[in-house]
Amino acid sequence: MDKSAKPLSTDRALFTGPEGDISKALFHSAKIPMLIILPSSGEIVSANSAACQFYGYNLKQFSQLTIHQINQLSPSDVANEMSKAATEKRTHFNFVHMLADGSLKDVEVHSGPMTLNGEQYLYSIIHDITERRITQQKLASLNRDFITLLENTTDFVYFKDMESRFRFCSQTVANITGHKSWKDMIGKHDSEVFPADIAKIYIEEEKPIFTQGLSIQNQINPYYNEQGLPGWVSTNKWPVFEADGKTVVGLFGISRDVTLQHNAEKDLKIAASVFQHVGEGVLITDANNLIIDANQAFCRLSGYQHHEIIDRSPRFLNSGHHDQSFFNQIEESLTENGMWKGDIWNRRKNGSLFACRTIISVITNEQGEPEYKIGLFSDVTQLLQHFNEVEHLAYHDALTDLANRVLFDDRLKQALVEAKRYDLNLAVCFIDLDNFKPVNDRFGHRIGDLLLKEIADRLTETVRSADTVARLGGDEFALVLTHAEAREDSLHTVERTLQRISAPFTLPLGNVITVSASIGVCFHDRNSQETPALMLRRADRAMYEAKAKGRNCYHIYSEPDS
Repeated sequence: MDKSAKPLSTDRALFTGPEGDISKALFHSAKIPMLIILPSSGEIVSANSAACQFYGYNLKQFSQLTIHQINQLSPSDVANEMSKAATEKRTHFNFVHMLADGSLKDVEVHSGPMTLNGEQYLYSIIHDITERRITQQKLASLNRDFITLLENTTDFVYFKDMESRFRFCSQTVANITGHKSWKDMIGKHDSEVFPADIAKIYIEEEKPIFTQGLSIQNQINPYYNEQGLPGWVSTNKWPVFEADGKTVVGLFGISRDVTLQHNAEKDLKIAASVFQHVGEGVLITDANNLIIDANQAFCRLSGYQHHEIIDRSPRFLNSGHHDQSFFNQIEESLTENGMWKGDIWNRRKNGSLFACRTIISVITNEQGEPEYKIGLFSDVTQLLQHFNEVEHLAYHDALTDLANRVLFDDRLKQALVEAKRYDLNLAVCFIDLDNFKPVNDRFGHRIGDLLLKEIADRLTETVRSADTVARLGGDEFALVLTHAEAREDSLHTVERTLQRISAPFTLPLGNVITVSASIGVCFHDRNSQETPALMLRRADRAMYEAKAKGRNCYHIYSEPDS
């Protein structure tokens, strides 16, 4: 702004004299937004009523703004637009203006110099072209999308005029007719691009479309592909009418290659028969892991009817036998390998459990994305139950159901590794019943067995769930006491054990007997290279010390091995 000139900020100062009054009236009565701007600084010195209404500012607010605050283009973008306008010989500029409420408008600005009271100003007329721009963008987008469709669709898309000549078509049509581009097909007739036998079929079936305005739906027609091999297409053709809805001006058609589908129908029938009659249960899920089909064998296996299974996740069969990590492992295997094999315990509709030897395979589409999962299920409930029974017997005492020597050694080995790694307290207790032989001799082995089972129950009740109770044989038992905060805690458990064992037993005939126990205790020595066998041997040696001390007591191992 020229500092020597007095700034003008009112209409009275801008428009003076009789002609000024007329100019002022014309300026303010105009229905198009107009601004008067000081070129040197961009200050807005006046705005007409239409501009106030358009921008949302009053005259006082306009006087505090510059055109640079309203125009949202950067100085470089403004310079580029002005240069572009000069090149295109335009008398207007395309800018983006911000209104008082913060919204943006595309505007077309017609600007020119004007002199008022000897001062130079810039007179700008603003046209809101936001809707025009949106419409232009939509048309450009529509045209782009249409061209993209023609060039990328796998279907045969085409439009013909009343002379059966192509107005446009998809690139797929150009490909099978030997044209490099679909644009090369424009203006050509069927007889010019298709073999005579094929062209004759198309020409004859299209006559009712042009003459009667009839459409063709799902017509199966022959064609020749890009390699010249015969195939089949499913065709739909519709008449295109004038605005009157009666006069036919052309036809629009879409044909889809169904050769593979046509040839696969026989294979599908065979597959469907196998699906329904195979002995194993079959379950098919979609990409969202929802069941889309199940065969009768699976329905029989699960107890559900077919309609009760469809559109549900297979998780409704969850038996609660497996934790979340089990299912996570399945998903990881399916993602990495496309397949998972294993045994799953499921729950039938009636609530009973059944085990399935399961194979799940992932079926992908052409892009390698998972599209379906197929599960094959064989009922192995009895087999697994028998296996579990055998496995249980292999690791548990047949009489008391406590851990046997094999399982005890494994538990002790794991506990010792954990104690060494995390510096934890660990105690091994060797228990031998006192005067058990007289019970057998007096009452018989059946009573002796009942006594051993009762001892097992009392031991299990005395220790924590994380501890291990085992029967090593005869009247010998062992404990693995873990995670005690101090050795005294383990000794308290040993004392409770002695008390529980020495409590009276009532026999089936009403006789009351008592037995006691001698217990040897070996604590994990952090400074010793211990093994499970060494700890048990030390506990056994301590047990004999307890026997020597008078029985019904415990002794802690403290002597070094000889």
